[in-house]
Amino acid sequence: MSITITGQPGQRIGVAGDITTTLRVPYDEVEERFLLAASDGSLIEGRLEAEADRFDFRVIVDGAGISRVECGELTLDWTVEWVTIAPYDAGALVDRSIEPLPLLDLLAS
Repeated sequence: MSITITGQPGQRIGVAGDITTTLRVPYDEVEERFLLAASDGSLIEGRLEAEADRFDFRVIVDGAGISRVECGELTLDWTVEWVTIAPYDAGALVDRSIEPLPLLDLLAS
């Protein structure tokens, strides 16, 4: 199945689907972002625009499922066993760069 994550009033996130719950956003006035992680390996950056009471989502790491972001709503099409939320910390993210396959390096020589 899947889960759909939407912003709720009062700095909360609603989760519906395989998991149904409401999560409180760890809001910091300086850093208006937070991170969502799911059991399929997805890592999502959420942003709370407090003055508009609106949420935006951006997929940072694609997990095993298909992630779709539409109109402030995030859908993870996969069987999700758990989801968690945490304050944003850029130091926790791995900078992934694309490297050529070793076989292609040998062909270029």
